Amino acid sequence: MNFSTAELDRTVAVARAFEGDDLGSTSANRLVELQSALVQVRRMSEVALGEVAGELARRSDPAEGLQGVARKWGFASPGQMLADALGGSEAEAHRILAVADATRPREVEPSAPDSDTSDADDATPAPAAPRFPVLAQAVSSGALSMEAACVITRALERIEQVAPDKIVAVEQKIVSKAQSLNLRDIRRMLLAEEAWHRPRDVEERDRVAFENRYVQIKDEADGSVGIHARLDVSTAAPIVTLLKGAVKKVMRTRRDNAQKKGKVGMDFSEDDRTPGQIHADALSAAARHSLGCTEVPTGVTTTIVLRANIEDVESGVGCASVDGIDSPISVGTLRRMAVDIEVLPMIMGGDSVPLDVGCKDRLFSAEIKLALVERDGGCSWCHAPPSYCEAHHIKWWKHGGPTDLSNGVLLCVSCHHRIHHGDWDIEIRGTEVWFIPPASIDPDRTPRIGGKAHYELEPAT
Repeated sequence: MNFSTAELDRTVAVARAFEGDDLGSTSANRLVELQSALVQVRRMSEVALGEVAGELARRSDPAEGLQGVARKWGFASPGQMLADALGGSEAEAHRILAVADATRPREVEPSAPDSDTSDADDATPAPAAPRFPVLAQAVSSGALSMEAACVITRALERIEQVAPDKIVAVEQKIVSKAQSLNLRDIRRMLLAEEAWHRPRDVEERDRVAFENRYVQIKDEADGSVGIHARLDVSTAAPIVTLLKGAVKKVMRTRRDNAQKKGKVGMDFSEDDRTPGQIHADALSAAARHSLGCTEVPTGVTTTIVLRANIEDVESGVGCASVDGIDSPISVGTLRRMAVDIEVLPMIMGGDSVPLDVGCKDRLFSAEIKLALVERDGGCSWCHAPPSYCEAHHIKWWKHGGPTDLSNGVLLCVSCHHRIHHGDWDIEIRGTEVWFIPPASIDPDRTPRIGGKAHYELEPAT
């Protein structure tokens, strides 16, 4: 493969068009354009670096011993050599090398000659191709960052072990979807996709995580108490639900107080606690309650919701999800958790309760809220967990908007204000939520998909 800096040169030329701009007086739109140009410069630089580092890694094969390039230059491995050149961590170097290995063209064994051809030398050599060609194209074009490409590479390698016949289709849909996602949503998407292909692995992971759960308590030198925990999903779910619900309660109170400020005779003391402080207070209050208090200490009432397909529940093989937690769980774990009266299993595909309550009711019913969570997955815009969100009317109720699934959307407090006060429009198309930006942001007003459809893949066939 011939090394070329043509794409890198092109992206640098785009960035150079901003040479001499006074950043302090440059318009926001132009600054966004410059940022995008520099992101592409960085990505194409990493592509070129990956090609070179990958070739050095190939020449540093352990079989070469002291004659390998890395060892000759005094490094134990190609990763250490690259990390030294970058002045960064070996983890960063290994990410670049992993992507380079998965996307570089490699020689393939010659195809067998036709049966009626007597000369074996006539076998046609297969053209060199990357292990994951769709990913390679996305990386080489700068459509994916090196870090995103690395997590995709490792996921594809694991899926390939159990579904080699589906890996081409899986690679295509993962790479296509990932180009419109941030890294956190890519990880969330990959967790679900891997779980779908490897349900038995999820069951084993749940078992190991349960056996290895712990809470460590340590008296710190400064007089504070350090508490560190590592929990399986079933143990963590009620704690996570409680703590996130406490944050939602405080954020809702801040919003309500902000709306009431300025009214004569009303005085509000601002609750300026950080989410971490709210978590600490809620956990302490819950513990005090369990020691004998007779009142609900946190003011938080919420439910742990589990979701699974009826086919998986009946077969006992498959995965489920827990609101507010990214990692899927096995159906077996769902069954154990559903024994608890405070856990609500939501089995999709069975009989559903009526969802349309009409215009006469302003507040969304619990059933509609559960259906909104199923559709939106949490905040439809930023994907905050359901415990941070409220159901909002797209067309305001006071303007005749119905209180039903087609006019509802889940939004956290911050996104609710940003969407409604930023002139964004929202459309529900079937089971999908679409956000339409104002012309000041996008003159074409190109719709952007939200909700769970933003980061989820269609089930593989």
